[in-house]
Amino acid sequence: MPEYLKILGNVLPLFLLMGVGAVVRRQGVLNERADRTLLDMSVHLLLPCLILDHVMANEALRRYDNLLWSPFLGFFTTAASLGVAAVAARWWGFEHDAQRRTFAFVVGICNYGYIPVPLIDVLYGANALGVLFLFNLGTETAFWTVGFGMFERRSLLLEWRRVFTSPVRAILLGVTINLATAWFGVRLDDATLNLVAWGWPVKMITDTIHLAGLCAIPLALLLIGATMADFWAKFRSDHGAGVMALSIAVRNLICPAGFVLLAWLLPISRELKETLVVQAAMPAGVFTLVLSRHHGGSVPVALQVIFSTSAAALITLPLWIHFGIQLAGVK
Repeated sequence: MPEYLKILGNVLPLFLLMGVGAVVRRQGVLNERADRTLLDMSVHLLLPCLILDHVMANEALRRYDNLLWSPFLGFFTTAASLGVAAVAARWWGFEHDAQRRTFAFVVGICNYGYIPVPLIDVLYGANALGVLFLFNLGTETAFWTVGFGMFERRSLLLEWRRVFTSPVRAILLGVTINLATAWFGVRLDDATLNLVAWGWPVKMITDTIHLAGLCAIPLALLLIGATMADFWAKFRSDHGAGVMALSIAVRNLICPAGFVLLAWLLPISRELKETLVVQAAMPAGVFTLVLSRHHGGSVPVALQVIFSTSAAALITLPLWIHFGIQLAGVK
């Protein structure tokens, strides 16, 4: 299966870069004191630049079907995944409430940013990547309202302000710029900027944004690997084979099937089908570990979910993408 091997070849470097992050943490090259500064720079500067770079001149985001369907499906699929994970957690019968809430929260939230971004860029190109960012607008909304609200047992209305993170503001700004320039019949791509008289100062700005955005994913993957290395000893001492098997069943098998089914059945654009197929294959998100640690969750359960679904994704991720692109017709 050469297509499967191509996908696998694009997936493995991402996990290898996380492995590099773990190694440099063990060697003391990347210490814990640097984490907060690098994370803040990644979230508040580099990732917004990456988003603006791929949204401001994105042709696919000038279509209203993508503008409407993408955030809706991002919200719906995330909320549905959280619901499935909550049912599985209740069925499993965890001894403590914190364990059950942590399992539902961590399993229900996929790694919707730092792994799918470079994958979609390589596999499908800039138009699909712009749609992914708009899809993630809905995912981020579900994360903080449905997911975190459920985890802390708080009203959804109390969490809505958390939605407006720096990446979300960048998405909204990028879409606004894209639609405004479309109204005036111009684009901010290099070809256009090289032709118009006013293009060179704007191009300096867009080139700077582009260069900053290139740093976002590598830095984030290194930080993820370093964070996972910090907790490896605790994970090994608090192993739970049953929890890990259930995590893989829900996050790597059941939820992806639903995502791929939607990509097959819904009358949506090619770019959104591509986004759904890739998002379907993602393991659990790492940021949920941080929230579990600081908001009364079970760190061992979060670790078991993240490590097990990430390890399983080395096999299931390329398989789901390979199957999804065949079924949904997005070769």
